[in-house]
Amino acid sequence: MGFPRLFAAGVIVPAALVGLLAGPLARLAQADTVLQEAGTIYPAESTYPFEGTAGQQITITLDSTDFDPVLTLLDPSETEIAFNDDFGGSLNSKIIITLPEDGTYTVVARSFSGEGGDYDLVVRASTEFEITFAEAEALVLAEDYPAAIAAYTQAIALDPSQSTAYLGRAQAVLGQVYLEQGEAIEGPEDIPLEARELVIADFEQAAILLEADGSEDWALSLREQVEVLRNLESFN
Repeated sequence: MGFPRLFAAGVIVPAALVGLLAGPLARLAQADTVLQEAGTIYPAESTYPFEGTAGQQITITLDSTDFDPVLTLLDPSETEIAFNDDFGGSLNSKIIITLPEDGTYTVVARSFSGEGGDYDLVVRASTEFEITFAEAEALVLAEDYPAAIAAYTQAIALDPSQSTAYLGRAQAVLGQVYLEQGEAIEGPEDIPLEARELVIADFEQAAILLEADGSEDWALSLREQVEVLRNLESFN
C-alpha cells in the first residue's frame, strides 16, 4: 500500500475521509514494554498473546525489512479490535489503542503479500504524543474536524518531529472543507485560500521531516502536491 495522494488527474481526493493517515515511524521516547519479540514469519503469520487491563494505553509496532508487515489485535474473545497496514510513510505497521477490558489479548503479525522474513514486534505503553495523536485520528473518523485540528496541534506541541501530526492536521483541514462545501469542491482550485495556505505549510514541514527520516519518495510526493497548490491561478 502507498501514501494517499491528494491530487490525481487534477482532482483533489479527500484523503482525510478514506483511511488511516500514513507518516514516518515515530522516533518516540522510551516507554514501558509489555512484550518484545524478534522472529521469522513463514510462510505468512505468527500470533503472540499478552495480558492487558481495561483502560491500558498501548502501542504495538511490527517492523521488517524483508516483507510488508500487517498487524491485527484480537480482544480476549478473539474478536478483531484493531488493524493496521503501512504506518508512518513506510510499509511497517503500528497500532495505538486503549484496551477495553481485562484479559488475554492476541497480536497477529503477518505479511501483506504472504512472503516470510525476519521482523521485530513490540508491545509497550503509549507515549503522550501517541495518545493525543490517536485521539485526533478518532475525531477525524467522527468528522469532528475542528476538534481534530486542535488535537493534532496539541500532538505537534508534544513532539514537533512527527510528520504524522502535520499530515493529519492538513487532512483534517481538507476534511472540514469537504464537509462544509461538498460537491462545490471539484478540484484543488476550489479550496479556500486560507485552507490551502494551512495545507501547504503542514505538507512542507512534513516533507522536511520525511526526508530527514530517509523517506525521500514520500517527501517528493508531498512537494509535488504543494506545487499543485502553489501554481493555481487563484493562489496569491
